[in-house]
Amino acid sequence: MPNPGGANDAPSFPLSEIKRLLGEQTASLIDHIAQGAQERDLPLYLAGGVVRDLIMGQRKVSIDLDFVVEGDAISFAMSLAIKSGGSVQEYEPFGTATWTLDSSAGEKLKLAAGETPAHVDFACARSETYSHPAALPTVSPSDMQRDLLRRDFSVNALAIQLSPRERSGILLDRCGGGDDLKLGLIRALHPNSFVDDPTRILRAARYATRLEFAIEATTEQWMRAALPLLGRVSGQRLQNEIDLILREGRAGEVMLRLQKMGALAKIHPAFRVSSQLPELLERCNELGPPWQSNDINRQALRWIALFTEIDADEARSVCERLALTNKLTHSIVASARLAGRISRLEDRSLRPSQVTKILDDFADTPLQAAWLLSVERPYAQDLIAAYATEWRQRLATTT
Repeated sequence: MPNPGGANDAPSFPLSEIKRLLGEQTASLIDHIAQGAQERDLPLYLAGGVVRDLIMGQRKVSIDLDFVVEGDAISFAMSLAIKSGGSVQEYEPFGTATWTLDSSAGEKLKLAAGETPAHVDFACARSETYSHPAALPTVSPSDMQRDLLRRDFSVNALAIQLSPRERSGILLDRCGGGDDLKLGLIRALHPNSFVDDPTRILRAARYATRLEFAIEATTEQWMRAALPLLGRVSGQRLQNEIDLILREGRAGEVMLRLQKMGALAKIHPAFRVSSQLPELLERCNELGPPWQSNDINRQALRWIALFTEIDADEARSVCERLALTNKLTHSIVASARLAGRISRLEDRSLRPSQVTKILDDFADTPLQAAWLLSVERPYAQDLIAAYATEWRQRLATTT
């Protein structure tokens, strides 16, 4: 937890806690990056979700490291890669860069494989303006205090200064995030937060569910007022947010929460999820079909589980709205078509040739999904497994 004192009486975060909570290897990487900023006379901050989780005392094995530089973040990331190895992906319009740590970087930095993040993100301290609701922001260089004001929620508007060394450990909390962590609240920073970026509606539900926090009352009012603006957000941005939700341990609860408040229908009128979604996603996460397969794509199965209440034609339309890839769209639509045939598999008089005729035009991913999501139809499950294990192989050897 933060200490009340520090340089100029600012609250501070004990850097020893970074090592305790994130591990020695990640702490060493952070120290290396801080040293690089010190050498270049750049103010450097650890920011965002990792700071939130550090203050909450959460031990993390898999983390995202987000650094903010008061200066040229891209040039700084490049200097680290030149000195220590790895590669840098630049995002010039936003002044951001990602440093990917390959094996050469790991060797130079003496980092054990698998014990540090695979990549590190850098951004210049910036302010943002929006030309119209749901637009991508126009960014301008700024300082860290103003950078915190552009963020989505108070609990994410936190930073720990790492450079210069004499200010190392100072905690920046301009928006009351520390208090909201104690109160268990997700709070937006200003009334136009969800107008500027309606995807924050999805993010608020994700954070509130993951952290078991309440959404602050005024924030929820702002969310509901901005719901119609979800229709203006690009499919790719919505897809990215839903993809992140599906990687959460309680993704089903998040999606049901969004459905209850009307967010899914604003994305697409046909977008709806099953009340059993938490259980469906649990099967997709934990179970596997009883036949050998070298290609079990858990994330694709989770996406398919979202569409169990939508018929094939509507599913295709929702997939197009979310800008899903052709491959994933095909799997989702095929799964919707197969779901319409499952009831036929409960006919106990069916012969193997008849089962084969019903199932033969489906690839393995829709078959896996059908088996996982048909737990209440055990006889149909058995026929799907028999087809995938034996009957389709028999057909393949005779054609």
